[in-house]
Amino acid sequence: MAKTSRDAARHIREWSEFFHDAHVVADAVVEEFIKRHRKNKYLRQSLRRFITNGIVQRKEGKFSVTPKGFIYLLKRLRNTVHTKKWDGKWRLVSFDVPVRSDEKRQQLRYFLKRFGFHQLQKSVYVCPSHMSEEFWKLIVEYDLEGYCKVMLVEIIEGDEELRRIFKLPQA
Repeated sequence: MAKTSRDAARHIREWSEFFHDAHVVADAVVEEFIKRHRKNKYLRQSLRRFITNGIVQRKEGKFSVTPKGFIYLLKRLRNTVHTKKWDGKWRLVSFDVPVRSDEKRQQLRYFLKRFGFHQLQKSVYVCPSHMSEEFWKLIVEYDLEGYCKVMLVEIIEGDEELRRIFKLPQA
């Protein structure tokens, strides 16, 4: 039976979910995952593509997600913004990245937007959701933690617009 684009998309989704749950996985676990799959030839092919494209790497008997792969998985799974009930507190991230590190500033802005933050001012982003462990892993992975200050705020004057943007109940 020929492989369709729908099959390919399903295999990519399966690998994305697999590596999202565990960022470092032993060869044996990967082999067991492939073995249990109906179309293991194509699943193996999708894994090779992940390696070729730099999404995962294989070293010392383990598969691990690369920084590029981490971003890919976040985009792919689109589950970065939590939908838990709002606790009434805002999470603010303020940052000051030197001009010589413009690439880091761009990365930080990208991550903040990706994780559901809204730009409040040029270097201040806000979000009502708890900051996920994945967000912090990325910040540390890209050496951005030294540029950030995080605040937990109960009151933002004139937050009606933010409540509308985040679809929260008005005060």
